[in-house]
Amino acid sequence: MSIQFNDQLLLWGLGVLQPAAPQEVLSFLKLVYPTVEQWPDELYLNGCFSHWEASNYIVLLNKKYSMYSLTALANMRMDVKLRRQRDKARICLLRAAYDASLILPGAMDQDLDGASPSSEFSSTLQEGSRPVGSGSKPSRTEPTRLRTRTYWSRVSEQLSTQVGLDFHSPGIPSFQYRYCSFPTLKTLHQASMSESCEKDMSLSQLGLAIGVSPRLLTSFIHKPENHYRHFNLPKKGGGERDIAAPRFFLKTIQYWIKSYILCHLKVHDACHAYMSGRSINTNAEKHIGKAYVANVDIENFFGNITKEHVFRVLEKNGIGRNLATAVSGIVTLNRVIPQGAPTSPVISNAVLYDFDEAMSKISVARGLDYSRYADDITFSANSRAAIESIVSKCRELLANEGFNLKDEKTRVASNRASQRVTGLVVNEKVQPPREYRRKLRAIFNNALRNPHEYVDRLDELSGYFGYLSSFSCGRNARQIRKDRLALYRVRRLVRIQKYKDESV
Repeated sequence: MSIQFNDQLLLWGLGVLQPAAPQEVLSFLKLVYPTVEQWPDELYLNGCFSHWEASNYIVLLNKKYSMYSLTALANMRMDVKLRRQRDKARICLLRAAYDASLILPGAMDQDLDGASPSSEFSSTLQEGSRPVGSGSKPSRTEPTRLRTRTYWSRVSEQLSTQVGLDFHSPGIPSFQYRYCSFPTLKTLHQASMSESCEKDMSLSQLGLAIGVSPRLLTSFIHKPENHYRHFNLPKKGGGERDIAAPRFFLKTIQYWIKSYILCHLKVHDACHAYMSGRSINTNAEKHIGKAYVANVDIENFFGNITKEHVFRVLEKNGIGRNLATAVSGIVTLNRVIPQGAPTSPVISNAVLYDFDEAMSKISVARGLDYSRYADDITFSANSRAAIESIVSKCRELLANEGFNLKDEKTRVASNRASQRVTGLVVNEKVQPPREYRRKLRAIFNNALRNPHEYVDRLDELSGYFGYLSSFSCGRNARQIRKDRLALYRVRRLVRIQKYKDESV
């Protein structure tokens, strides 16, 4: 029997899940309101969606599977309370979708910002031929430089996975859309019902793509101090570093921006920080066995990357002015990128692309090797004069970009002393300093003899072992076996303790 139902509640459910089919929305509402006994039948449900489509409240994305997303008009039709509740539920499920994307087979390491994009400039906001299916390869017509990105799974899949609901019983495939809620930019513009540049996005359209209210995004831009928590971390050389970590809502939106927008930013091959497949090891390998190694540091690196820097690098990478303005506001605090935001590392890599390109060309011409790890710049050569001249040129080019060198941290080491690059010794091979290796050897030897003392330090011990394993080619095989045995004994004690706790 058909019943009258609160259609705003149905719109709210679609707004949380979008893109979604009518039956998925109904299943979600049944989960949210388990005490309700009477629900609309399929005829009523399909009638509602057909009426909304005719009224421009929703847009049909896939006719075969009846996939819909809300339009700007539907967002305005929901009252303020419902919009706020939708934003909260939507962001929680988006975060679950992000976490799920980290463990997909073949997915790039999101926290390390993925592989370096192509060095070719092209327009970022381009149309693809069709949505990309979960776990499938992008279509052949999809631009090459987009093929390294990771698409978040639809948020309804998180409920299916975590709660065990059969949301996909009608045979709905696991679509992963280019703009999260929409398969193409054209469809997004259609849903926004406002004129906009073909390859740009307004703040309102960005909210539609993410599936949240523009008002929420506006609060991130105009009241950013309300969305960060601050704490201090000690610096290696003394003093403290202020860390501004975004709170849950803003952090999730920044993760979305990183996965869907910042993934297009060009990063130079000389840059080794915050990227999958790159590390302090790969950064140091370029400088093995050189007569001279020079290390220079950029002064207050993150604190000098301004909102204007972010806007310029976004525009330079083909992102429209409206979207660049919105994104640069969401990822900055007090007009600079904050240490602690997930978007800051990839921006810091991209913002010095022109500098990296210039330094690489000059270094090749002068017979030097150049690499950069965040704010640590390294040159190596067999001539001290070449090193000194390149440092002077480096200072000049950095000043043109709005940065300065820390003169007190500029150091040149010959092969007669310990040459270090990002903390690793590179005289003959890449390895940790001798004093650090001795410290870790003592820890593992003690853990082998007294594993019970390390039950509460298992994660720390595992981290040490993983770190040392990256240098296994230069380590004694006997010591590796001893370290592995120590780790095994501690893990066994942890499992025994866990079994006893569960048995009580």
